[in-house]
Amino acid sequence: MKTIHNTKRKRAAFTLLELLIVISIIALLMSLSVVVLLGVLNQAEEEATSATIQKVNRLLEQRAEAFDRSFKGSRRTTAIQMMRSLLADPNSDGNTNDGIFGVTDAVVEILAKKALFRHEFPQRIADRTAFGVFSEGTYLDTGVPNSIYLTVCAPIARQELGLADTVPLTDTAIKNHVKAKFNNHAAETESSELLYYFLLKSGSYGASSVDTDRFSGVEIQDTDGDGLPEFVDAWGNPLRFYRWPTRLIDTDPAVPFQPVLANLADATDTPPRMISQLERDVANLILKGLPPAPTSLPSGASPRDLLLTDPDDPIGRIYTELERLDGNNGKPLFRSHFNEAAYHTPDTFHAPLVISAGPDERLGLFEPNDTANFGNLAAYDYTLAASQIIDALTDNITSRNKISGGR
Repeated sequence: MKTIHNTKRKRAAFTLLELLIVISIIALLMSLSVVVLLGVLNQAEEEATSATIQKVNRLLEQRAEAFDRSFKGSRRTTAIQMMRSLLADPNSDGNTNDGIFGVTDAVVEILAKKALFRHEFPQRIADRTAFGVFSEGTYLDTGVPNSIYLTVCAPIARQELGLADTVPLTDTAIKNHVKAKFNNHAAETESSELLYYFLLKSGSYGASSVDTDRFSGVEIQDTDGDGLPEFVDAWGNPLRFYRWPTRLIDTDPAVPFQPVLANLADATDTPPRMISQLERDVANLILKGLPPAPTSLPSGASPRDLLLTDPDDPIGRIYTELERLDGNNGKPLFRSHFNEAAYHTPDTFHAPLVISAGPDERLGLFEPNDTANFGNLAAYDYTLAASQIIDALTDNITSRNKISGGR
């Protein structure tokens, strides 16, 4: 009998090489999925941060417009009188030789408005407690300015202590609670805490009142536990607020800024002050819409660079006073009052800026309360290499480069 053999052979198990190939394909697909997922999450966080910044910026613009409308009548007169008294008082800030006499009325008015704006739109605690005009004390020994203690810290402390609403905010237990928590205060949270205060808790100047319910619990937090809430981004980090970010525009002006009209070779004029294309390009990373560099007219003359124009002082009256009252020949020294620690770089464009460090959590700027490094004017963090600064700035989300979803 003929034997019929089955020509079909049994399939052997996967070889090691085949298994490795399959595993590699699965790992590649998983890694691609993770990358896609992370990209989706990052985009969602960027959009959430952009939405928060837009809400904050709308309130900021409303408050600024209301402030401008309010600076008239008796308020304007009072502010000018206070500024004139400050400039004439040689002991106003503890120094005995810096009384400024003879400042023109136009400059006094500009300074009065700037000083009041600084007080009402603070980015550091000193803006509420220093500089002689409109300043206030700190509540007892808590280190918190009076107005912020009474409107923010003390009510929160009373709630945390479980005290009845009838317990006065001056209660010793409340004061001690605020003082203990404020010991945790961190530099990187200060401007965001003050942004929360002046947008949601201070006077409105006739602007519509704002309820904190407009913001969610993930947009307002107390990340350092000091009793002062902050606006935060989608990564849980505090936003930063720069009131006069002039060091973004002119990164290296003369210091001290003391122009001398009679001397064209002084530190301010040599070489002629200008904004380089590199400075303009880098600033555009976080301040979109800056005017382009001026081009020469047919006559050969160069028009004024709009980035070297103070929007509060378009014809440069303060600059003229810096030249006129230069401390020489018995004149008072005007820069002892108007300087970059107290105000901003003279004759330089500025606009309030709200900024998130983005997903990499690197800001690329000095903190807003760091006057030693001109962080108060948004100076670049020069402790980093230039490439690192650019890299840090590139993913920052700001009120002027991430509006309506566009960088």
